[in-house]
Amino acid sequence: MIDALKERWAQVDAALARWESGALITLLFVMLLAGFVQVVLRNVFNTGILGADLLLRQGLLWLGLLGASLAAGGAGRHIEIDLLSRALPPEWARPARRLADGFAAVVCALLARASALFVISELGAESRIAGVFPGWIFQLILPAGFAVMALRFLAGAAFGRPEPPAGKTGAKS
Repeated sequence: MIDALKERWAQVDAALARWESGALITLLFVMLLAGFVQVVLRNVFNTGILGADLLLRQGLLWLGLLGASLAAGGAGRHIEIDLLSRALPPEWARPARRLADGFAAVVCALLARASALFVISELGAESRIAGVFPGWIFQLILPAGFAVMALRFLAGAAFGRPEPPAGKTGAKS
């Protein structure tokens, strides 16, 4: 049963990673294009796109959370401090990593809750971005991103994570 659950999670995680990768590529392309057009309009025509700078800031928020979520999945390429795992004997390293993933899951779940409360307050305040778009729509990535990261870390704590391929240790400090 555990193996079936682990396999099903791996399928869901892989599908989610494909969607996140596509969303990241698309969003980055749109942001680069919008930024380029904004610079050309400002420098050549002394005008610009109304609210483009604010929308680009919101896009950066989405890039960050989608990227963090993607990094937390699969082989766990998120930033981690692995000093302890290097000092521990191999038989203790895996349980220590699972414990760290469990702790990260709790922290991400708390951040998801706090950011959901923030989005609810933004919904009630009826704030607008660029005077047009409801602000809460852009901030939905906060609870969603932290919730997905919490699930990924929880899966890492429950099922363990595969070791990264040799020579591809990811970003570690």
